[in-house]
Amino acid sequence: MTLEEIISAVNTNIVNPLIFLALAVALIIFIWGVVSYFKNIDNAEERGQGIRHMIWGVIGLAIMISFKGLIVIIKNLIGV
Repeated sequence: MTLEEIISAVNTNIVNPLIFLALAVALIIFIWGVVSYFKNIDNAEERGQGIRHMIWGVIGLAIMISFKGLIVIIKNLIGV
């Protein structure tokens, strides 16, 4: 088994599922924030909690998308 095959197998079987799981979690947190915001529209403290959930969800999504982009760039650089 060559190094390229090992890297490809690790990427396919470990890294990609972890990235998609993290994306799903970030999306769920964002959606939870939206629901919490609109559910508690009359309560400023709970509405602020919803906004914080939305912000962290967006940050998580941005990090995971950036991480996926970095993996593609690194794969292209090493020729896998």
